[in-house]
Amino acid sequence: MTLIAGRSGWVEVRGELVANLGPGAPPRTPDERHDGLIAPGLVDLQVNGGAGVEVTGGPQALDAIDDLLMEHGVTSYLPTIVSGDDQTAARAVADAAERIADPRSPVEGVHLEGPFLDPAHRGAHRLDQLRSPGGALPPAYESTAVRLVTLAPELPGAIELIEALRARGVAVSLGHSGCDAATALRAIAAGARLVTHLFNAMAPLLHRAPALPGVALADPRARIGVIADGFHVDPLVLRIVRRAAGERVILVSDATPAAGAPPGEYTQAGLRVRVDAEHRVTTPDGVLAGSALTLDEAVRRWCAATGASLADALAAASQRPAHAVGLPAALAPGAPADLVLLDRDGGVHRVMRRGRWMR
Repeated sequence: MTLIAGRSGWVEVRGELVANLGPGAPPRTPDERHDGLIAPGLVDLQVNGGAGVEVTGGPQALDAIDDLLMEHGVTSYLPTIVSGDDQTAARAVADAAERIADPRSPVEGVHLEGPFLDPAHRGAHRLDQLRSPGGALPPAYESTAVRLVTLAPELPGAIELIEALRARGVAVSLGHSGCDAATALRAIAAGARLVTHLFNAMAPLLHRAPALPGVALADPRARIGVIADGFHVDPLVLRIVRRAAGERVILVSDATPAAGAPPGEYTQAGLRVRVDAEHRVTTPDGVLAGSALTLDEAVRRWCAATGASLADALAAASQRPAHAVGLPAALAPGAPADLVLLDRDGGVHRVMRRGRWMR
């Protein structure tokens, strides 16, 4: 097998864990040979749906999304619950929590994207579901299954919430925000370390008002989530992001029910979304509403748009997102045996989760 660093090598798996690995010829006859690349399983921090269904659609919907993502090399993901009513969010978090201990499921926690977002930069989030974090938190926020929260740091009570979430070990991402650079820096000082889908649903970078994008590109503490579908961010700007942020870039799909599904209409968080022949996902009035990407396709598009090596793109879709939310982040002895075998163009051939071939 070939490791993602470009060297010939081998990996030994025992039970659910990586037992050993190394360069060159394996120490014994391998059970599996692959003339391509072996990488850690992909990790997607932002999945709203797939295979025609939402992550809030119950266990059967999660079954379909699990299967779709593992088919595309994703061995860990965070079901992402967007701004909605408290009852739906609490039920969806409980459904996801049941899967975290199940080695057959790639669910590793929950991403709450809202409801603490700036109404002026809400994107496809429903205005009537947004609020400020100064009052009581929604019940979903109390669950130990929550691993990542996206919020707008300029809202009243947001900095205090960042500090409280970090004290619990929950990662915080800044997004759907019109904040200025000073507020973004205060949020990072309070413990926020990620930025949700850079440039989308946030105040723009201006040369005298850099806002959140400027801080994201310049501050070495910030990891930057990027949707590399060619619609959310122009390929030229993706090249600028790679030059500015380098190893801080994290690829996400922001997948909707349209991922892995044919063009047509789907429902997400009570809104109708449309998928056109080019696989652009929008609300009926033309607002981008997530993507139809899978993360392996995001890897290939990032390489094509920016000139990044496949090894670098795979790191942006595996080790970096895992590290950002406290998941095992290295292909190393003792790590979970979550692996993906790819061809040299990034096509997925086989997928292993916890030592079992899933595809």
